[in-house]
Amino acid sequence: MRGNVWHDTAKEPPITAQAFHGDMKTTVAVVGGGFAGLSAALHLAEAGVDCCLLEAAAFGEGASGRNNGQVIPGLKLGPADLRKRYGDAGETVVETAAGAADLVFDLIEKHAINCEPDRRGWVRAAHSPIAMPAIEKQARQWQDYGAPVDVLDQGQIAELLGSDRYVGGMIDRRAGRLHPLSYCHGLARAAQSKGARLYQNSPVLSLSKNGSDWHIKTAQGTLTAEKVILATGAYSDHLVPGWSKGFMTVHAMQIASAPLSSNILKTVLPGASAMSDTRKLAHAIRLDAEGRIIISGRGPLSGRIDDSVVQQLVRTIGRLFPTVDGQDWTHVWAGRIGITMDELPRLSSPQPGLYGIVGFNGRGVAMATAFGKAAAQHCMDQPAGFPIVDAPKVPFHTLRKPILAAAIAYYRTRDALGLASR
Repeated sequence: MRGNVWHDTAKEPPITAQAFHGDMKTTVAVVGGGFAGLSAALHLAEAGVDCCLLEAAAFGEGASGRNNGQVIPGLKLGPADLRKRYGDAGETVVETAAGAADLVFDLIEKHAINCEPDRRGWVRAAHSPIAMPAIEKQARQWQDYGAPVDVLDQGQIAELLGSDRYVGGMIDRRAGRLHPLSYCHGLARAAQSKGARLYQNSPVLSLSKNGSDWHIKTAQGTLTAEKVILATGAYSDHLVPGWSKGFMTVHAMQIASAPLSSNILKTVLPGASAMSDTRKLAHAIRLDAEGRIIISGRGPLSGRIDDSVVQQLVRTIGRLFPTVDGQDWTHVWAGRIGITMDELPRLSSPQPGLYGIVGFNGRGVAMATAFGKAAAQHCMDQPAGFPIVDAPKVPFHTLRKPILAAAIAYYRTRDALGLASR
């Protein structure tokens, strides 16, 4: 039981792209070939801006090709709270976050990306009564905004999920799911077709500025650019001094079953595309197009496959969906994600002409796509969907691993007690 299920089931093939070599110039260099970087390259190329993207491995090799594939609009704050947080830029942030799922599904349709889109809504499930007030508050804010969001009681959520283990929740009908690696491949194909120059197996060794130009060095050459978008997320912290102090890296682990029988499929998420719960160490659950059930949970800090975590995820599925208990689990994999102190993603500018994107906090499909577009807009000096905001520094960043270990233990206890999480 090893391997990433998305690698084995991708319908959208990877594009042909060589490693970068030689000395080249471009207007905008994008570092990182996940959702954010590919979205930035696509939007730049569509606007006629010369851009070049460097990916260290294969497109989607990092978090973008490893996640649960849930397409969730909005941030972890509701519209009213976002307006307070972002001030004059608040309404633009709300509109952009609200439309993030629309952006993803529109790109899928526009570029005919074969990534198994399913848009029947996302459920946030309350694991205890204490969690319901926060859900109700956020749902009310989205309802006031005019979004198709409904609060669910215990009976309604059981009908949508096929599980009676939750006390209530909310459904956001703008949301859905997709095959994340196929979506990544499709974005790469679209960006390349519009004229973006894409290179894989081209890790960036250093990033420096000389006068008005940036110099991006790889093992086989140097790319010179007027502006740079750093879209490596949790998979790079060495290129910009101090960059990593604004986020922490954690690991998520996922398991996927063999395709379920038609009878069992009727009992799992019959009324929604995907779900996640209100635990601080949340579980995210969805089916794929072939009937596999896939669950994500917090993995060990080492990032290695841990059999005890795998068994915990198996037990969780068995509790939530007894009909799935005893199924074969054919895939297990892990990956890194970046989290910020306030659980909000950041588009920052550590130096003039350099834009960094990080901190999707488990909402990477829609938010990374939207933030990639916003970074492209900033590079073109256009009104952008998200403002430039530095991430608050993580206190005692050099001690982050023992601090994270203590925090995970603390939140496991809170979750077990049914205490609320935002």
